[in-house]
Amino acid sequence: MITVAEALAIIGSSVGTGPVETVPLAEAAGRVLAEDIRSDVDWPPFDTSAMDGYAVRLEDLPGPGASVAERREMIAAGDGPADPLRPGEAVRVMTGAPIPEGTEAIVPVEQAHREEGRVTFDAAPAGGAHIRRRGESVREGTTLLAARRRLTPRDVALAALAGADPVRAFARPSVAIAATGNELVPPSRRPGPGQIRDSNGPLLLALARRGGFPARLLDRVSDDPAAVDRLFEDARLEFLVTSGGVSAGDHDLLPEAAARAGFEILFHRVAVRPGRPVAFARRGDCFWFGLPGNPVSTSVTFQLFVRHALDVREGNGCPGAPRAGARLTKGIRGGARETYRDGLLSSEGSGNVVEPLPTAGSHDVAAHARANALIRVPAGAGDLAAGDRVECLLLEP
Repeated sequence: MITVAEALAIIGSSVGTGPVETVPLAEAAGRVLAEDIRSDVDWPPFDTSAMDGYAVRLEDLPGPGASVAERREMIAAGDGPADPLRPGEAVRVMTGAPIPEGTEAIVPVEQAHREEGRVTFDAAPAGGAHIRRRGESVREGTTLLAARRRLTPRDVALAALAGADPVRAFARPSVAIAATGNELVPPSRRPGPGQIRDSNGPLLLALARRGGFPARLLDRVSDDPAAVDRLFEDARLEFLVTSGGVSAGDHDLLPEAAARAGFEILFHRVAVRPGRPVAFARRGDCFWFGLPGNPVSTSVTFQLFVRHALDVREGNGCPGAPRAGARLTKGIRGGARETYRDGLLSSEGSGNVVEPLPTAGSHDVAAHARANALIRVPAGAGDLAAGDRVECLLLEP
């Protein structure tokens, strides 16, 4: 068996990034940039007012009660450059409007009083008050967003300022999902004797789609060699993710079927708990992940390995589930294998705490559904006590 770190290294060196495509900015949130975005303008692009108020010169307002002539025009956002500010006058400007040359401060309208062509001010302003200077936020040529970054809505706003529409992004890999096992029936059907409802297929479909990846759920695959062989025949698949059929039982047929179909098995079995039987294979640009059939094992191995692979393929510079440090609220047992325990992560005071959740085992979907994090216990770490610091994989955004 290999370690989790070795498995992730194999995935990273095997998958590689996919093709690049052009994406309209309106559809770019959540996509991974394929090239840097640099601003083609200063921001603000000109000196502008941050308030509705009056553009003034400091020497004209030596103290409270100072009065100056009001220029008849008003400058609004979207107007072109106005005439320079003359001594002894004030010009009314709106928020976002370009200010006249010579303006040294903006006095808010609430601090000004108009009467018969003159404006009187309650107090003398400070130099530069309520003025946004050209380029004070962004200079032309500044790199605003680096390649291999997954775009947030705030990033989209920056890209818009830079004139980056459309953007160049890595294509999202597609995922086909299949649950295997004679015992499975659809969630809509009541199980008969010896049967269980399929929760793995819907789980994997939801996990893939939540990440933004195009995903489809294939028909259930029975524990029949011919049916399993047909599963691997489709050469158009990019990522095939299956659950079940990868352990050491008589009906665990998938690894041999994948090899018969031309897949190179890159690893099979990882020193991790839960999820030891997980398999990963490649045939050209098609990748197969065989996840164990127990639902919690399916979820954990998706979070650890499949999510990492999909992010790598999409060019994400920080692949895999995000991680955070926390302190345990109570002790947990260690073991020989790297272990991932269901946990409930929350903020407390100046840091995070995580509560280990009780579970009946890798079949306990009800316990797993309560978790928002997985507590990582390193291999051979021994028992951990309340207050010990641990690393957690975040299951929720």
